[in-house]
Amino acid sequence: MPLISRRFSIAACLIVVLCIAISAQVPSIPLPDGPFTFDASEGVKIRVVVAARNLAHPWGMAFLPNGDMLVTERPGHLRLIRNGILDPKPVDGVPVVRAQGLHGLMDIALHPQFAQNHWVYLTYTKATDRGQTVALARGRWDGSALLETKDIFVAEAYGENPGAASRIAFARDGSLYMTVGGAYDERARRRGRISERFYA
Repeated sequence: MPLISRRFSIAACLIVVLCIAISAQVPSIPLPDGPFTFDASEGVKIRVVVAARNLAHPWGMAFLPNGDMLVTERPGHLRLIRNGILDPKPVDGVPVVRAQGLHGLMDIALHPQFAQNHWVYLTYTKATDRGQTVALARGRWDGSALLETKDIFVAEAYGENPGAASRIAFARDGSLYMTVGGAYDERARRRGRISERFYA
């Protein structure tokens, strides 16, 4: 490796470590009451209002037809915001989540025909006997809980670092797409054989 590249790599690593150290010492700032207005681009403003407080690492959200909101918390809880008030009790029916570091409960989406089938989809970190991976689960919303929740897809990328980012999107034809955020088998990487068996 050229000397300049080596020095740049070392400097970049030191900057990352310094940023982590600084962020660990910076106290959290209370969320102001709002609302807030931001200039997004020339002539375009965005108005942001506080929907709820006291959420633990909110990750994804979905709006129900009646205006209620379902919000995932990375530690493994699904929360309901009804009429602007956060229900203190987490929603039942969420699969068992492996929550550690950036891993945990991630995205949420409603089926395009939710009004008829009431299906809700969740992506999350799943622990297995082969290591952890990313899974997609589906449950039926009954107005207060998820029923009959089951995995409908489990990524074949097991290990210590199966990816900590997953989003869900539906196409116009109803097809479901799910990202698996760089899932790979850490042990295979160490052996020089990165697993290619993971899917969107």
